[in-house]
Amino acid sequence: MTDKDARTAQGGWVFYDAECPLCVPGVQRIGGLFVRHGFVWKPLQGSEVAARLGVSQSDTLGEMKLLLADGRVVGGADAWAELFRSVWWLRPLGWLMRLPGLHDLCLAAYRCLARNRYCLGGACRRDSLPPKHHRTTAFFELP
Repeated sequence: MTDKDARTAQGGWVFYDAECPLCVPGVQRIGGLFVRHGFVWKPLQGSEVAARLGVSQSDTLGEMKLLLADGRVVGGADAWAELFRSVWWLRPLGWLMRLPGLHDLCLAAYRCLARNRYCLGGACRRDSLPPKHHRTTAFFELP
């Protein structure tokens, strides 16, 4: 991180997947809102990111990470809850996301979205995924 980043990141650093077809437009649309509240957006693909977050290089792209100014690291839905709580009119949503039951639902929804983020829009760009073939049996083909 540069000295300028350290001065402007009073809230913390938000690390996102800069190759994600969902993340990049999201950062372009709403990232400025959180920048105004002291957060700096950085790609997860940086060489120093894993060491900065205290995770292995292979773990960095699993979910977005939020490195708070106090040194805590949160990821995924918990990171969004923290971000929402930094903006007065989104604060209730951040609190709701932490309620028992709803928190579990938010975690599951985020994990599902993160796992499939490269396959949105019908064109899967993840080479590591085997193609999914769904074959349905027509009524007349039943024995």
